[in-house]
Parts: sequence; C-alpha cells; structure tokens
Amino acid sequence: MTEPSPSPIPTTSSSQSWLDSLDPLNHLWKEQPFVAYVITALALPLAIWLGKRAWKTWERRQRTQRITARKQQLPPVRLPFTVEVGYQRLTLEPAQPQQNFAPEGMSIVRLLSAKSTPVPFLDRAEALTRLETWARSEERFAIHVLGGDGGSGKTRLGVELCRRLTTPSTHHQGAEVWQAGFLQNIERSDNTSSSNDASSLLLVIDYAEARPEVVTEVINVALQAAEDPERRRVRIVFLVRRPSPLSVTHQSSNKWLDALRPQKSQNEGVNLILDEASTIILSDEGLSDREREELFEAAYRSFTEPSESSPASDIIEQLNDPMYSQPLLVTVDAFLNARPQSRTQQSCSPSELFEEVLCHEEHYWAEHWPSSLAVNADRHHQTEGTATPTDTQGNLNRKLARQAVAAATLTDIQDEEDAISLLNLLPANPGKNTKDLARWLRNCYPPHMNANGQPALWCEHLEPDRIGEHLVASTADDLVPLLRELLSPSRAGTSSLRTWTALERASTDPRLNEQVGRIINDVLVEVTQAVHAQTVNSQSPDLAAGFAKLVNAVRPHIDPNKAHEAQQTLSDSGYFTALLEYELAQCSANILPPTDDSSEIDRATYASRRLSLSRCLANIGRHDEALKAVREATKLYRTLAEHNPGTYTPNLASSLNNLAGSQAENGQPHDALQTVHEATNLYRTLAKHNPAAYTPDLARSLNNLAIYLDGNGQPHKALQTAQEATNLYRTLAKHNPAAYTPDLAMCLINLAIRLADNGQHHEALQTAQEATNLYRTLAKHNPAAYTPNLAMCLINLAIHLDGNGQPHKALQTAQEATNLYRTLAKHNPAAYTPNLAKSLNNLAIHLDGNGQPHKALQTAQEAVTIRRKLAKHNPAAYTPTSPCPSTTSPTA
Repeated sequence: MTEPSPSPIPTTSSSQSWLDSLDPLNHLWKEQPFVAYVITALALPLAIWLGKRAWKTWERRQRTQRITARKQQLPPVRLPFTVEVGYQRLTLEPAQPQQNFAPEGMSIVRLLSAKSTPVPFLDRAEALTRLETWARSEERFAIHVLGGDGGSGKTRLGVELCRRLTTPSTHHQGAEVWQAGFLQNIERSDNTSSSNDASSLLLVIDYAEARPEVVTEVINVALQAAEDPERRRVRIVFLVRRPSPLSVTHQSSNKWLDALRPQKSQNEGVNLILDEASTIILSDEGLSDREREELFEAAYRSFTEPSESSPASDIIEQLNDPMYSQPLLVTVDAFLNARPQSRTQQSCSPSELFEEVLCHEEHYWAEHWPSSLAVNADRHHQTEGTATPTDTQGNLNRKLARQAVAAATLTDIQDEEDAISLLNLLPANPGKNTKDLARWLRNCYPPHMNANGQPALWCEHLEPDRIGEHLVASTADDLVPLLRELLSPSRAGTSSLRTWTALERASTDPRLNEQVGRIINDVLVEVTQAVHAQTVNSQSPDLAAGFAKLVNAVRPHIDPNKAHEAQQTLSDSGYFTALLEYELAQCSANILPPTDDSSEIDRATYASRRLSLSRCLANIGRHDEALKAVREATKLYRTLAEHNPGTYTPNLASSLNNLAGSQAENGQPHDALQTVHEATNLYRTLAKHNPAAYTPDLARSLNNLAIYLDGNGQPHKALQTAQEATNLYRTLAKHNPAAYTPDLAMCLINLAIRLADNGQHHEALQTAQEATNLYRTLAKHNPAAYTPNLAMCLINLAIHLDGNGQPHKALQTAQEATNLYRTLAKHNPAAYTPNLAKSLNNLAIHLDGNGQPHKALQTAQEAVTIRRKLAKHNPAAYTPTSPCPSTTSPTA
C-alpha cells in the first residue's frame, strides 16, 4: 500500500513570486525577439542616462552647499562705491575689515593676499605712521609714491592707510570724514554734483607704472576735486612695482617718479606736480632682524590653532637670510611652518616656497573640483597619459588645474564664453566639460563686484602676484598654445595690458622669457600694427607703453629685421607710441657694426638703424645717447656719400639735421649752427636738381637754421633765413595745403618773432595775424589738435598788437587766448594750467595798459596763485615777467 502524495499548498495571488511578473517579458522575448531587443536597446541607455543625471544633480547640490558654507566663513565684502568729481565718476574699491582668523576652506593664497590676509600689520620703519601724517597734513592736494619690488608690502600699506583713515578715531579732532579706496575705473558722468558727505578723499592706484594715461587722468580729476571748497584734502597714493625701464622726456634723480611721467613732452604740468610728490621706497628699507621675528611670530599665530602657539627657535634663526628682507617671503615661510603637512626645508629659494604654497592651494582646488573632470572618471583619458598619479590629488587633475589657474592669472577673462575658448587651448584639457572647468575657476576665485553689485570679470587672478607669476613660469611648457592666442594680434586691446604686464614680470624666468620672445617675434609686425591702430583710436599711450615693456623684457629673442619692419608701421602717432618706437629701434639696431670688409648695403643699413635709434632716443629725452648714435650714423653716411654721392647725400643731409638738434640739446649751440649750415647747403643743392623731392626738406632745414642763428646772436641772418623758409612753405602750402599749412603757420610764428627782434614791428604784426588766421582755420576743423597752437599764437599776436600801438585789440586778443587756455585747463589741468598762468600774466599786463588796474590786479593774483600751486620747487619758472613771445623748437 502506497502512501498518498502530499497535496500542493494553495497560494493566494498576493503571495506569488515576483518572477512571475516577468513572464510576459519572457514570452515577448521568445515570441518576438526583435521587438524585445529594440525595447531593451532603448530602455537601457535611458536608464543609465537618468542615473547619471541624478548623480550629477546630487553632486552639484553638494558642491553648492560646500561653496555656500565656505562663503559663509569668508569676511564680509564691502562693495565698491563711486565718487562724482565734475563730469567724472570714480569707482573705488574700499579696504575690507581686518580679520584675525583663517576661515576653514578659504583659498590659501587669499590668506596671503594683502587685501584679505589675517596676519596683523607690521608698521615697518613707521611707514604707515608717516603716510597718515602726510595724509592729514594741511595741504589740500598731495601725492605720495610707494615703490618696491613684488612682495615688499606696497599694497598692504595702501590697504592699511585706507583702514586707518576711514576708521573713526577720537584722537583726531574735527568732523573729518574720509572716502578712501583703490581706484577701479574713471568714466564720464552727467552728474556734476557730489552725493557724498565726505570731506576728504584718498585714491590708491595699484600697478601705476603700467597705466601712464591713468596717472595723468587721475591727477587731473584729483586737482578738480581739490578745487571743491567742501573738500578739505585730496590725496593720491601711486603704487609702483618697478622703476622706469625706459627714460622719458622729463628725467629726474628719482627713477620711481620717472615711471609715472607722461610721454607727452609738453605735459609739463604733470611733471611739475610729480616733482612735488613724496616717496617711500620699501625695497630700500629691508626688514630689520627684530621686524622679521615679530612678523614671523604674528603670522605663525594667525595660521595656527590655537593662535597662542609659537614657532620653534630654530625656525626663527633662518630669518637672517637676506631673502627674508621683505614681508611676503616671511609671511609665506610662517604659513608653511604653521601647517603640519608642509615639506619646507631650511635654505629654500623663493620659488621653492611659492611651490609649497601652491601644494596647499591644490587641497583647496580639490575640494571644489567637478566630478565631470575627475581623473578616474575617464579611463581613456588616463590611459592617454594626460594625468599621471603624480599629477592627481584624489579626483583632482593637478596638471589641468594648474594650467587653468595660470590662464586666469595671465588675462582678464571677460565672461563664460571667453573662459571656455581660452581653457580649450590647454593641453591637459580633455576637450569636454570645459564649462565645468570655467565654473570651477569662478567658484575658487570669485570676481570682485563693481559699484552696481555686478561681477567685473569672470574670475579673479591668483594673488599675491609673485605666486601667480611663479605658477605661470612653472607651467610655461604647457601654455604655448594659450600664449600664442593671448599674444595674437586679434586680442590686442585694453585687455592685453594684463597679459603683457604679467608676462613682462614673470619673464625673469629664462625658459618663459625664451618662449614668450619667440612668440612675440613671430607676430611682432602684426601686433605692432594692431597696437598702433588701437592707440590712434583711443588717443592713449597705455597700450603701446605696455607692449614696449614686454618687448624690452624679451629683446634678446627679437629678430632685428622683424623689429625694423614693425617700427615702420608706427607713423603719425607721435608721443603715444614713442616708447614702443624706441624699443623697436633698439632691437632693430642690434646688428653687428660694419667692418672694413662690409658691403655698402651693410654699412648703409647700420647707419640707417643708428640714425633711427638716435631720433627715438631724442623723442624720449635721452639726448646724450642720441648724440652718440647720430654721430656714428653721420660718420658712416659721410663716408658713403663720398663714394656714392647720388645715393647717400640725402641721407647725409638728414643725419646732419638730426646731429644739429642733438648738439643743441646737449649745450653745443655753436656746433649745432655749423652742422645745420652744412645740412642746409646739401639740401639746397639737392632741391636745385630735384625741387619736388627736396624742397620740403630744405624749408625745414632753413627754419632750423634761423632758430640756431638767433641762438648764436645773429638776428639779422636769422630773419633772412626765416623769410626764405617761409617763402618755400608758402609755395608748398599753395600746391598742397593739407600737408603744409601747419608747417607754414609754425614758420610764420618764428618769422614774426625774428621781425620783431629786428625792429620791424609792423611786419611782425602782419605775419602774426596771418599765422593766427591759419591756426584759427586749422582749429575749426580739428580743435583737439590745433586749439593749443591757436592759443599760443594769440598770445604772440597780442604782444605784437601792443607793440604797434593797438592796446585795445591786444587786450581782446589776450582775453581770447586766456579763455582758450581756461577751457583747455578745465579738461586737462595738468597739461595746460602752466599755460593758463602765463596767459593770465600777459592778460594782467594788457589790462593795466588799458587803464583797468583793479582787474589787472585780480588777474595777476590768479596767475600767482596758480604758479604757487604748480611750482613750489621752482618759483623762477613762473615768476611774473614782461610778456615774451612763445617760440618753437627746431624740427628734425
């Protein structure tokens, strides 16, 4: 008998296996395999995409939370503010409050930056005390220059002065309220009234030597602000990192002041004002042993927890090294010793210290590094070798991060599109997710805000500057594609100034210097053309001066022939490109001097380059060097003209004219007269055989000869020569008025002076009237170029009218000249206030001669007041004298 089988246990539908739910799919797969395959092919990628999207969304939220938490720990930000002065609006960045702690998650380099460091300020040699005393002095207007190498403490001193003046203090009596900050921008404003209640103003201008046009502009604006009776004081502090590498038209014994001087030779007002500036050169005032120890200990405590910690005595002993004479390296060393993970050793070089700082900064980068760029997120990317283990820190692509931050240090990135286009040029960039890299830069180095609370740029630069420059130099081999783009002609413009300045300073590194020099050499002609066009359009020398300094830094790598070709593109831009033209002339003259075996062409080429260099040297005020160069050129041309007069006599004549000018500038008037005599004789012969080609040169040479004859006590011969020059220019202007009318007008002014010197006052008056009419027409069509000439001509005309018994007309003319100079001085006080003082002095004399002694006294008092303001250092230059004609200088 068999045992019955157990019955199956019944189950309800709710307890069925979940596998049963897949039966339809199994059936579909068996019955319709193609359809099932298509569905799977569509669904699987969708599921993967949704998963990745969810992961990225979660990661983005986490990163946003980290950034928000970091920002909550950062010091509060004071937004920039504006100051209205006349028709100008100044945007100033205020000094942020001093923090006495180092927030977690903060950029390491920001802890070292002068504007945000928690390190207490050390008033070395009482520099801040001296600055505050100067700022609170009774003068209404004053300038101070802080000079020193990178890391010497200029910016920190400027920050502390702003803090000191804007912090309420019970030690200073009176209701003095200061507005103080770093100048960001000057722009045109329609609002002529000031909306602030500050009684005093401090303007700090960083990188002043790289912004020559800004220097002149801010002095003009500050002078206007000082005229406001509601302001007690106006102060300017210029921060200058390097003294002038190139001489300018007005030299002094202070090379730090020379770095700020305008290139416009007639802008004597700015030069006089700068001559009165006070200076502190921090590089000349190294930290004492006691100051080094105090700064190191204070910085060490700022970077450690608890803050009461003190450094070991053996660490302090190494501060005796001369390397630690300036604050930055002391602070950097203190930071590295305060951090346990540092690998500092004794006797480190500055580069090694900066590299250690960057190693710490990489931890900060890694905290915010996007997962889309993580080195382990793309195996193919790793196998290509673009990110080795030594280049990574967690998920951080170290090489890519360093290249990206270096790119941000080299240029002002305008927006996200600009950032992406530049970052795509980095060799370590995988070519995708570049937008994430751009946003990472912005998160790590958020941009400063303007007065409207809007970001001024896409991101900030790596600071302090010397650390940023070290990063650029250390990544130079990987930046060649980026450098080619940044140095291309298409990017030449105001944004190039940041690139050129950073590279010029970082090019002390030999490897970077060579790379930049080779790139510049390849595009020198095209970039020079672009700079010339931009300079003429903007009527500002800043761009050309910035490029000139970079060319100066990489000069050994510039091909002389390329430099000569580039120099030829700089025409009709005058003083705006004088420094750049000099640098290119210096490069083009960097060829071997001819030997006895040299060909005629080689001799002529060398002579031409030396002659061109002499002109450029004269244009920037280096007259002794110009004389040496032009003598060398003249000697060569004389030899060449002896063997081949038909070809080289014109060159000899031109060289002689330049030689005469250099001799006169170097106090050799008799030699100059003999030389210009020879040049004139040569041009006379040339013009006789080819008048169309050489008559303009003969007229110019005759005009110069007249000036030198008068300077050598031969007024009668000077008059005859000036008359001949005028006749030639009159004929030239008749056939080509556009080209020669300005020359004719200037020649007529000289002729009028020579006529008056020879007692021919009536003829002098007629000639002066003709010159005035010409300048009046020229100024009508081009007021910016010829109004100053018209004003000068009117002063001379008034003198000639008075000398011909027409005092009433003389008064009217003098009044017109004064009105013109008053308008010019209103728009550019630094350039034209001295001329206004001279015009007022002449006007006072004419008023007195017309029986208006009271008005004459008031006018004379105004002239004296202006002279006292501008020329305390040289009263003789502006002492009221009898009116005298304005003269013109010889022309090359």
